[in-house]
This record gives sequence, C-alpha cells and structure tokens, in this order.
Amino acid sequence: RLTLIVLSLALLRLAAGFSVRPARRLTKSRARSVMQAAEVVGLADVTSAEEKACVESPTIVPWRERIEGSIARSRKVRGGNFVQIATVDHEGAPRCRTVVFRGFLKVAERGEAGEAMKFITDARSEKVSQAASTGGKCEVCWWFSKSSEQYRVAGTLEFVGPEKSGGEPGSASEELLAHRKQAWGNLSDNAREQFYWGGQPGAACGEAPPPDTLPPGGRDADGKVLPPPDTFFLVLLYPEQVKYLRLTDNFSQLDRKAAEGASGGEWSAVRVFP
Repeated sequence: RLTLIVLSLALLRLAAGFSVRPARRLTKSRARSVMQAAEVVGLADVTSAEEKACVESPTIVPWRERIEGSIARSRKVRGGNFVQIATVDHEGAPRCRTVVFRGFLKVAERGEAGEAMKFITDARSEKVSQAASTGGKCEVCWWFSKSSEQYRVAGTLEFVGPEKSGGEPGSASEELLAHRKQAWGNLSDNAREQFYWGGQPGAACGEAPPPDTLPPGGRDADGKVLPPPDTFFLVLLYPEQVKYLRLTDNFSQLDRKAAEGASGGEWSAVRVFP
C-alpha cells in the first residue's frame, strides 16, 4: 500500500508540471500572414476575376479595341503616353528614341482603313531621313506598366510638313495641313520654341544659349501663336501589324492588316505563343 501511495503522489506531481497553453487568438492580421506564408504567389496569380476568366477562356479582341482599354487604365500614369519608335539608319543599324503619342487620327483621304497614330518631330531629326530611306518603315513599342501590357506596332510613317508629305517632295493635302496646324497650336510654348533653334538636332551646340531673336513661345508681339515653321513635322504612323503581350497570364496575340487591295485592308487576329 505504501508503494501505491508513493506512485500516486509521483503521478500527481508529474501532472501538476504540465499546463494547458491557452489557444492563440487568430486575428485578421494573423490569418493574413498565415495565408501568405502558406501560399507561393507568382505574378500570374495576381490577377482580377476578369483576367482569371480570360486565362481560362482567352478571347481574341481586335488590337484597336484592346488598346483603348489599356490607354484608359493608364491615363493617370505620368509618362503613360511615351512610346519608343525604332528606325534603321543608312548603315543598317537600329536607332530608337522616345516620342509622345498624341492620339489617333482618322485620315479621310485614305478611307475607312486610314487611321494613324500621331506624333510630331523636327524636320531636321535623323528619324526623318532614316524612315525616308526605308520607305517609311518603323516599329513602335508601347509598354503599359499599370496593366503589364506591351504593344509592338509596325507600319509606315508619313511626315507632313509645309511642302513635304511622306518625306518625299510634293504638296501635302489640305486635310493633313490642317491637322499639322492643329498639332502645332496644341504644343506648349516651350515645345514650340525648340523648332526655331538654328542648330541641327544632335549637333554640338557648345555653351551658347538659343539666340534672343527666337519668338518667345512661338508667339508674335501680340501673344498670338505664329504659323508652324518649316522645321515642324506632323508624323503619322499607319499600323500594319500589332504584336500584343500581357504578362499577367502570358497571353499573346498577333493582328495583321490585309493588303489595301485585299479585303479592303481589314484586320485579322490570332493567338500566338509569347
């Protein structure tokens, strides 16, 4: 009996040594941390319900319709209208620079298929002579950081100046001259002043500032905007092929425009490997 008593006391002491740990309260932040630790989330997983549905059943959307949504989502992004335009120089080397996209333009004289992307440039810039030597061929790359989308737009450039259209001698149409004048008027004063500088773009200018004879802001003494100088070109890009890529789900699409004589210049689109 004494032995049983001793064993009973030993078991009671052993049981007393254990304490029941209270359950830890699962707060919202704690639950969020647990979920993040338990899951490995990649870029393709961070998508909206609409994007996930597109992954499961991707649909072909014409590039012109799709890019309107991309532009709308990035409208408040600083620099969201900056694009890169590439040409080839006279030695066959690629040349790329950033330009400002200034909207789409319906060119009536080109019919239903005559829609172009608008830019501006100095008539003395290298891109003008480079494009002219390759029949106006170029490619624009537009990255939308907010939606992780890229558009590569290949096509033909047309340069609209006072006496030139497409980089070749000849008179521009009244329609295009009117659009050129409108683009000139839409510029800021600082932007207009650059077109009156006497130096060739890219040439060394030393430390001398622009001459005082420049019209401030491209305006006359009464503050009225002057007519566009010969150095100001309206640039129109007529798209012929668009390669689209969306990194959230690696969806890629290729849009091609039919030749002008075939199908009235209509577009076709197909999903492709990225």
